[in-house]
Amino acid sequence: MVIFLISLIIIALVIYLGVYLFKRHKAKQIEVYQAKVNEITENSLEKELAEISKLNLSGDSLTEFEKVDKDYREIVNRKLPEISELLNDLRELNQHYQFGRTNHELKDVDEKLSGTAAQFEKIKEELKNIRKVTEEHQKAVEELSEKYKDLRKTLLAKSFSFGPSSDKLEEQLGELEQQFNDYTKLMESGDYVKSAKPLSDLQDATAEMEEKVEKIPPIFKNLKSVFPDQLKELNSAVDQLLKEKYVFHEDLKKKLADIQKMVDKNFENLKKVDLKNATKLDEKLTTEIDKVYDEIDQEYRARKVVEKNYNYYQDFVEHSERQEHELLIDLDRLSQNYELTHNEFEDAHDLQVQIQAIRKDFDNFTKQRSEGVIYSDELKRQKDNIDKLTKIEKKQKEINDGVSNLWKEEKEAQKAVQGFDLEIHRMRRDVEKLNLPGLSREYTDYFFKVSDEIENLDDALGQIQINMDEITKALINTQSDLDVLGDKTKEIIDCATLSEEFLQYANRYRTRYPEVEEAYKKASQLFNKEYNYVDALDTISNAVEEVEPGAYKRITDDYESREQAQRQYPMN
Repeated sequence: MVIFLISLIIIALVIYLGVYLFKRHKAKQIEVYQAKVNEITENSLEKELAEISKLNLSGDSLTEFEKVDKDYREIVNRKLPEISELLNDLRELNQHYQFGRTNHELKDVDEKLSGTAAQFEKIKEELKNIRKVTEEHQKAVEELSEKYKDLRKTLLAKSFSFGPSSDKLEEQLGELEQQFNDYTKLMESGDYVKSAKPLSDLQDATAEMEEKVEKIPPIFKNLKSVFPDQLKELNSAVDQLLKEKYVFHEDLKKKLADIQKMVDKNFENLKKVDLKNATKLDEKLTTEIDKVYDEIDQEYRARKVVEKNYNYYQDFVEHSERQEHELLIDLDRLSQNYELTHNEFEDAHDLQVQIQAIRKDFDNFTKQRSEGVIYSDELKRQKDNIDKLTKIEKKQKEINDGVSNLWKEEKEAQKAVQGFDLEIHRMRRDVEKLNLPGLSREYTDYFFKVSDEIENLDDALGQIQINMDEITKALINTQSDLDVLGDKTKEIIDCATLSEEFLQYANRYRTRYPEVEEAYKKASQLFNKEYNYVDALDTISNAVEEVEPGAYKRITDDYESREQAQRQYPMN
């Protein structure tokens, strides 16, 4: 029973504590909302509204302000008091533990307060914009007034700088003044909303007028003094150069006359204050005059280079012609004895055609120079032809170097063939010295193949007209085959000699070792009947090595020593 009572007390305490904490939490929420209401109330916009109301607004600007003022009064006089009254009611409900209604009413307060705060911030921003627009218009009036004064002062003080544009600029400045006065009256009426478009138009018109006042003087200066001086200088220069037989890509006298017409036309553009077309034509005049200067300078410089290079150019052409003549003679002479297989004649004739074309260009220039030529074109042609002549000379040397060694190559080939002949005869004598019972078909066929190759080479070198490319290839192949024949010959000599020595040495074992006797008979058959000296050596040497280990190395080492001594002292 005691435990039950204690449990009831604990439960009651927990419930009481929960209710107390919930009540306290809701009370804090109510005070937070109240603080927000107080914050809006304390940030009064009355002073700002009063100051703006003194600006003497009218029209759309006044309508906009009155709407903002009305919205503010609704917040201060109706919405905020209603929210404060709701908060007071919520405090009473919270005190009496009516938490359900408290929660419901708090949500309603939150929605109303959030909407009111947002509307309050919007009103603040709108008031800020009204003041900003007012200040901008007042500042714009001051700035435009100063700009107008500066424009008037400039036109009066520097009227000579505007030439034919002066009268029209004065007229446009008067129109700008009237536009400024109209805007000023509209702004003084307080209707800043309706004065926004006129302000923008006035700013654009003033900027356009400033641009004209800034850009017309340099254009007029070009037309009045710069271009006339340049045209006078160019006309004089062109007259002098034409007397000196200069020729240009176009009729510069006509071009200068056309430029003068453009100058006259741009005076008309300035008279009408057509700044866009005047600026465009001014740029075109500058470009066209620069082109004439560039054309004159190009031809003058080109002529100096062409005349300076004339003798060198002439000498180079004549040198190439002599070289080509000598090259063709040499090729014709060499072709009597050699087949020219690398298109030497074709390449040489192609070079001859190129040289003839260059000679034609040179002769044409020499003939026309007294009548007048376009020197920039001639300079390009001259440079191109000199480059071609340089390449032609290089190609002539390549062809000449390629054929000049033919005679030397022929002599070297003849010497090589003589060496091949001596070498194959030496191999034959070395084999004959052994008095062998015979030679294998494979060896004799290869021997006669190499012998035929050497004989064919000798025949080829004996022809009236020889092909050194084919002979060189044959020399390489024959040398390779001769090397192989040498290896085969040495193998026969070495194996045959050692076979005889091993057969003689095996006699001491034949009676005691049947296997040696058997090997002896087989090796003799291979040696005397089949002429297979390699297998004969393998057969008898293996048998001897079986009965006398080390014999093979001792006999072959002794043989190598004798051979080496023979090579060092062949007379012994």
